[in-house]
Amino acid sequence: MKTTKKLLLLLLVFAMKTNGYSQLGGLVKKAKDKVANPTTTSKTKIMETTKDAANETTFELYDQQYGYRSGGSSYNVSKFIADRRIFSPYQHIRKHQEKGAFHFAKDYYELMPVTEQKNNDLTIVFSNKTFTGGGEVITNKFASANGIYAKITATNGSLKDALKIADNDDGIVIQFVLYDDVDETINTITTLEKIQLTAAQADGKSVTFDIIPNLANFAEGKQSDFWVGSFAYKHNEYTFKRNGMYKVGFFVKNEKVDDWGKSIYGDDIVFANFFEYDFSAKDAAAIVKEAKEVNEIKASAVKNIITALPKQWVEKSFPLVMGIAQPQLIAMYENSFSSKMDAHTVVKFHASSSSGGWTVVNNDFGIPIYRYSNQWYTIFIKYANGKTCFFQGFGLRQQYNGAGTYGQSFIDKNEYFMTDCGAMK
Repeated sequence: MKTTKKLLLLLLVFAMKTNGYSQLGGLVKKAKDKVANPTTTSKTKIMETTKDAANETTFELYDQQYGYRSGGSSYNVSKFIADRRIFSPYQHIRKHQEKGAFHFAKDYYELMPVTEQKNNDLTIVFSNKTFTGGGEVITNKFASANGIYAKITATNGSLKDALKIADNDDGIVIQFVLYDDVDETINTITTLEKIQLTAAQADGKSVTFDIIPNLANFAEGKQSDFWVGSFAYKHNEYTFKRNGMYKVGFFVKNEKVDDWGKSIYGDDIVFANFFEYDFSAKDAAAIVKEAKEVNEIKASAVKNIITALPKQWVEKSFPLVMGIAQPQLIAMYENSFSSKMDAHTVVKFHASSSSGGWTVVNNDFGIPIYRYSNQWYTIFIKYANGKTCFFQGFGLRQQYNGAGTYGQSFIDKNEYFMTDCGAMK
């Protein structure tokens, strides 16, 4: 009799537990299904659905100096909401006790209530062969002995639409970020490469980039639309501390524009894609050497090709806002060369639209290196022989001296472009 009672009791407990776990599993699945399909529910509904699960999950924000575990960095979603924190999809964040550096806000359904929606108006793909030569193979896995090429494509409208390129835009930014899961570090390669799209490129659907190119492509006319050399130049012991697998982010950024088509400083539109990179130190010297050779080829091409006058030629110059008068800016430019310029005339001086101020560039530890002016200038020069004309963009830069102070302003020049003197009238 006792045995029968015990058996019935065990069966009853088993049934209750099984039923309870099934109900709990069903509730969790329903919550995840609702979050996975945000088009069918509101932010409020998502917050209600994920509230319990999210509040039990703590997250760590990445700090450039101290990494993820910087102390006092564990938050739950309720804390983020209370603090009115809104993350970009590519904000570096991970769950408490997770490992590795490669984590983003967009990857956690719990963070959907406090994360901006990912923008899919532009795609980025990579290949181990140039997109301009044919035979490209789309991949996200590379070794340091391979070539690496990128292509960005607007999915809706033109590149100008996707990147919100304003009429007075001074270029989109290309940036590389290195993720080291061994040391759990995120190394933002500090060189911000500004790419100036032509009007035809901006109105088109896609452009291509050489990241680690084959030098022969330049002799065969198969080079990409742009050469972005900062990744190749960073092949050193300070960036890549060991052989092995790293993840690399390729970020394309531009300032958003207001309803009047003017850039909004500090508010960027960001697109990104990532590739795995199997690095070997034995390849580094050849990569850097080839990058220097590519730069020389590009510089030589710039010197010899006649380039159409840019939009700044016909555009009215904007007011100067950096506290330096035009004659002084021209004098600073003329004195920025190692040797005295030949006899010439400044045909036109153009200042971009800007509210002034400086943008600070920090090192990997958040310490300032220098700052550059938010107003850009374009100067148009005609030499006395009447046959040689060029234009060049430049800004101002100040090196950081420490203790919150900066040195005197000096000229920070882009490449110059030869142009037809007959057009410069």
